[in-house]
Amino acid sequence: MKHTIVALILSVAFFAAVASAQTPPKFSQYTAKVEKTKSVTVNLKSHKDASMFRTNLRNAAKEGVNFAGHFILTGWGCGTNCSQWAVIDARNGKVFFPKEFAGTGSGFCELPQNGLPADAPKQEDPEYPDVVVFKSNSRMVVINGFTGGGLNEDNAKCGNYFFEWTGTRLKQVKFIAGKRTDTP
Repeated sequence: MKHTIVALILSVAFFAAVASAQTPPKFSQYTAKVEKTKSVTVNLKSHKDASMFRTNLRNAAKEGVNFAGHFILTGWGCGTNCSQWAVIDARNGKVFFPKEFAGTGSGFCELPQNGLPADAPKQEDPEYPDVVVFKSNSRMVVINGFTGGGLNEDNAKCGNYFFEWTGTRLKQVKFIAGKRTDTP
């Protein structure tokens, strides 16, 4: 009888751990107070790549804060199934190009079911969520698919990547694996 109870407790603990591993964190766990900012001048000298993408960055800066309280997250295409992203600090115009955002893509990846947080912004097509998902009042950002050029690497993992924006870089807080379906 004792062995049966112990086995039952261990089974419940195991299944609870597996379920927890597949539960995405919530945007509300990484709150940020949204600041009202005036139009910011992009500091093109703050990063070596900023001047190359000056038009995209300046256009995004006009739209205002959309990420992590006082930041502007913006992206643009860089080829088939590829997008490049940058973060602008709306307080001082400083630009950041986190390596995880350099060539994100979601093709050739079967994303996990229910891989987005319950409090994620509504997706146009839930079966094919946006490659990058974020909110103005949260420091969390989700990359669906491959991070930073991973699409072209044979051993790259695809899935839902959850990052916290620290103010200068991305820190991975969770990964829920998807299934790579093909290579380009």
